Amino acid sequence: SARLLIDPSARRPLVLCVGLMAVQQFSGINNVFNYSTIFLTSNGVDAATVVIISVLMNVGNVAITVVSVRLMDLSGRRSLMLVSCVGMALSTVALTSSLSCPGYGWTAPLAIASVVGFVMSFGVGLGPVPWLLPAELFAPDRCALGASVSAGSNWMANFVVGQAFMPLSNALKSACFLPFAVVVCGFAVFVTRTVPETKGKSLDQILFELSAHTAQGRPTVLRKPGGRF
Repeated sequence: SARLLIDPSARRPLVLCVGLMAVQQFSGINNVFNYSTIFLTSNGVDAATVVIISVLMNVGNVAITVVSVRLMDLSGRRSLMLVSCVGMALSTVALTSSLSCPGYGWTAPLAIASVVGFVMSFGVGLGPVPWLLPAELFAPDRCALGASVSAGSNWMANFVVGQAFMPLSNALKSACFLPFAVVVCGFAVFVTRTVPETKGKSLDQILFELSAHTAQGRPTVLRKPGGRF
């Protein structure tokens, strides 16, 4: 990793890829899979609803993964990550609302829809794209090391979030996913300002775009004469 940091051509891809991998975990996605039963039950969701949520969120995760393979080259990487951020933030707000108002007829359906929506929003962009981008942002001779460091940061972030979730849940109760919503909202700004779109571009074009990043912090968009890539 030190070699990548001192290499000007690899430093920016490294920062982007490590940031994407870290935010993937700090979005709270694995807490949904690992702790949903404990978290939902402790916040008043009945056992039958918890079972429905567990089944549907796994089915939704598989289904959206299949769809995202096609969307990746149709919509572009940045667009899918932004859709993920918006969907996950809205789903978190909906889940918090349902858990904060137990006993109403709409509570269980909203809890189901919000958890499934959270998982599917993650699967459409923030799930697959960070694993794809190292191969598109690093030069071939740096790709293996860059991908390894990025994957390592993903697992470290996973460990930190996993250790922090239960204390956070005990402290914030039904609102414990709101900090993750703040993370994904901030990440949307990060994607908009710093992550280049790689769809339909050669590696040389992507590397040039990274090196030509403007002083305002926005990615430079390269175009062929007379049209788009």
